[in-house]
Amino acid sequence: MPTLRYLIDSKSDRRPIVAVVAGSGLVARCAIEAGADLLLALNAGVYRTYGVGSLAAFLPFGNANRQTEQLLREHLLPQRRDTPVVAGLYAVDAEKDVRACLERWRGWGVEGVVNWPAVGFVDGGFRECLESAGAGTAAEVAMLGWARAVGLATFGFALSPQEVRQFLEAGVDGLILNLGLTREFDDVRERRDRIQQSVARLNEMLALANSSSRPPLCLAFGGPVTTSEDLQILIRQTDVRGFAGGSVFERLPVEAAITSTIRRFRGSLTTVDHERQSQGFGPLIGRTPAMCEVYDLIRRVAPQNISVCIEGETGTGKELVAAQIHHLSRRSGHPMITLNCGAIPDSLLESELFGHEKGAFTSADRRRRGKFELASKGTLFLDEIVDLSPRGQVALLRAIQQQEITPVGADAPIPVDVRILAASNRSLRDEVAAGRFREDLFYRLSQITLRVPPLRDRREDLPLLVRDILGRLQVDEGVRTFEISARFMGKLSQHRWPGNVRELEAVLREAAIRENASLLEGRHFLPGALNNLVGRPDPGPLPAAIDPRPIADTLSDVLHQRGRGDTKRCQNMAAEQAVQSCNGNRAQAARQLGVSRKTLYAWLKYRN
Repeated sequence: MPTLRYLIDSKSDRRPIVAVVAGSGLVARCAIEAGADLLLALNAGVYRTYGVGSLAAFLPFGNANRQTEQLLREHLLPQRRDTPVVAGLYAVDAEKDVRACLERWRGWGVEGVVNWPAVGFVDGGFRECLESAGAGTAAEVAMLGWARAVGLATFGFALSPQEVRQFLEAGVDGLILNLGLTREFDDVRERRDRIQQSVARLNEMLALANSSSRPPLCLAFGGPVTTSEDLQILIRQTDVRGFAGGSVFERLPVEAAITSTIRRFRGSLTTVDHERQSQGFGPLIGRTPAMCEVYDLIRRVAPQNISVCIEGETGTGKELVAAQIHHLSRRSGHPMITLNCGAIPDSLLESELFGHEKGAFTSADRRRRGKFELASKGTLFLDEIVDLSPRGQVALLRAIQQQEITPVGADAPIPVDVRILAASNRSLRDEVAAGRFREDLFYRLSQITLRVPPLRDRREDLPLLVRDILGRLQVDEGVRTFEISARFMGKLSQHRWPGNVRELEAVLREAAIRENASLLEGRHFLPGALNNLVGRPDPGPLPAAIDPRPIADTLSDVLHQRGRGDTKRCQNMAAEQAVQSCNGNRAQAARQLGVSRKTLYAWLKYRN
C-alpha cells in the first residue's frame, strides 16, 4: 500500500484514488479489503453509526475532536494495517489543546490532517460571527500550518473557490473539494443534471488548484455521485485525482442491505396469498394463474443451488425471471453476469467465457476476465443458449463438469463457483431430439425447466402490463400522466401479440410519440398487423374481449382530479369512445368507465 506522501507526490502513478470516511471498524476493515487507498477519520462517521445524517457533525452534540479521537483509537487505527489515515481536526477547540492533539495523533500513526468540521458549511450571519470571533477559515489555515510543522500532511476541505484560494496560499498538500450532500435521485434526468452541475462546480475549483505552482492532490467529495457509473462521468469530464465519500460507502449500502434482508426474512415467513397480489412478483407483472405458477416455481428453485432452464417465446420476460431467481437466491450479494450466446463468434468464444492472459493473441494487450470468473460466487445467465455453437457447447459442458476454467494463454486452471441460469426461445428437449443440442449439456442445464407463458395465454394481465409500461413512459417522456382510452384498450385486447410484452411496450411507446398527448387512442395501431408484416397467418381476434375495466375504472377519478379547464371535454371524449367500443350499449359503457348511467348521459350531453 503506497504511503500518503507517495500518493501526494507521485507524478507517474495517476490511477484514481478512493478515500473512505469510515464510521466503524467494520467499515474500515471492509474498505481496506476492497482496496481503499485512504481512510478519513471524520466525526461525521460517528453520527452515521448512530443512524443520523452527517450534518449532525456540525451541531453541538459533543466535542468533535474528542469524537474523532475515539473513532481513531477504537475503530480505524486497529484496522488500518498499512493504509494511510487522515484525521479531521476542528481548529477552534475550547476543551482540547489543538497543538497537543496534532502531536498525539502523529504519535498514533496518523499521517495527515484535514480541517473538519469545516466552517465552510456555515453561511449567512452566523458565518460572519464565526469569522469575526476568529473561528473561521483563517483559524483552519493556522491549524494546518501547525500540522505541517509537526510533520503531518495537510488537506484543505473546501466548499468554494474562495476557500480553495486560501488553502492554496497556505501551501496545503491536498484539497478535498465538496460537491454537496450525498443524495440519491430517483428521477434519471434530475440525477444527470445534478452530476453535470457537480462537474461544472468541480472544474471551477480544479482550475484554481491547477493554476498553483505546486498543484495539490485533489479529491472530489460527496454530492450526487452514488454509483461507479457516476464516478466514471466525473473522472472523464474533470481532472480530479480521485473521490472521497462516507455515506455512499457506508450509509446507502448498509441501509439497502439491512432493509432488503429484513424484508426477505419477513417474506419467507409469510404465506403468499395470490388474491392479495396487487400486481405481480418483483419485476414480473401479472396475476393470472399461469403467472402465479411461475412465481411459485421461482420461490421454490431460487434458494436451491441448481441450474434452471427458462423457456419462453421472445419478449416474454425470461431475463426478468432469471433476475428474480438470482435476487431470491443465496448468491444475491454477488453479481449476475449475462452472456448472449447467439452474439459470440466462435473465434472469441473461449475468451468471452473464460477470459485470456496478456499476450495470449495479437490484440490481447491486457489480462481480461471471462464471464465465468466475473460471475464467481454469483450467477451466470446464458441468454439464448439454443444458439450456442457446437464448439461452445463442448467448452461450456467441460467448465460446468470440472467447475474450473483455464483462461486462454494461461497455464493453470482457476476454480469457479457459478450457478447457471439458461434461457431459450425454443424447447431444448426438442433441439436435443433434432440433434442440434448436446444431450449431456441439456441435462446439466435443465435440472429444472421453467416455462414463461406467452402474453396471448395470459391476456387478463394485459391491463396491468399496460399500466406498468405507461408509468415507465411517463418518466422517459417527461409527461405527468399517460392514460389509455377504452377504445385503444379494446384494440390491444384483440391482438395476438407474437412479440409478447416487448411488442406491447413498442406499441405503447409508438403511440406516445406519434400522438403527443396524455390520453393515448392508438389511432395508428392495427391488431394483427405484425402477423401480416412477417408473413404469419392472422389467426383472428381472441375469443373474447378483455374487460377494460382495470384501466377504465380509474379514468373518471383521474379526470375529476385534474382540475383543468378541459375536464368536461375529456369526459365527453371518454364517454363517446366507451359507447362506441361497446357497440352502442350505454349500460356496458358506464360499467367500463366505472360511473353510473346518469353520469354517462351527462358526459355525453356536453359539447364544446
